Amino acid sequence: MKKLLGVALAAALLPAFSLEARAQNLEETFRRVSPTVVIVRAKGRDVGAGGVTSFKETGSGVLVSSDGRVVTSAHVVNGMDEITVEGIGGEVVKTTLLSANSAADVSLLQLERVTKAMRVARMGDSDTVQVGQQVMIVGAPYGLAYSMSVGWISARWPANTIFRDMPLAEFFQTTATINTGKLTGTSQ
Repeated sequence: MKKLLGVALAAALLPAFSLEARAQNLEETFRRVSPTVVIVRAKGRDVGAGGVTSFKETGSGVLVSSDGRVVTSAHVVNGMDEITVEGIGGEVVKTTLLSANSAADVSLLQLERVTKAMRVARMGDSDTVQVGQQVMIVGAPYGLAYSMSVGWISARWPANTIFRDMPLAEFFQTTATINTGKLTGTSQ
């Protein structure tokens, strides 16, 4: 599972679509891929000397099983009090954090239910990703649902070569634009 997440979750999962993307137009590929992507929203609290600070984190995830398992980044959901996902149809579903590995920045969530609009992603094999392959990134940068970006894999680094804090994470560099999720907070 550690090979599924690099710098962007989708960069590792969606190269399997790159050959088909050349044969189809991008709009059709986007329509086919979007139901596999969910928007992850998490709420948490931090208690410090200044009181309680509430914060929210937004990111993206991918539905990887028909029983409702979603892969997302660990930094989006670790230590959070409440986690929900929103599918392509706009339905919000509660989730449970099953597992998280900060060293690989990967987490596995369990949805309470899978909506009719959601689809399970077809998995790619990150070992086959080559520099120069085209990728499509679908996510929720800044909380903006179902954003699409297209580019090429421009570099790749194996686990334990980039960040000491994430020694198990495999990294892919891409020319596709990948923006961050959204973190907001308020003090009480």
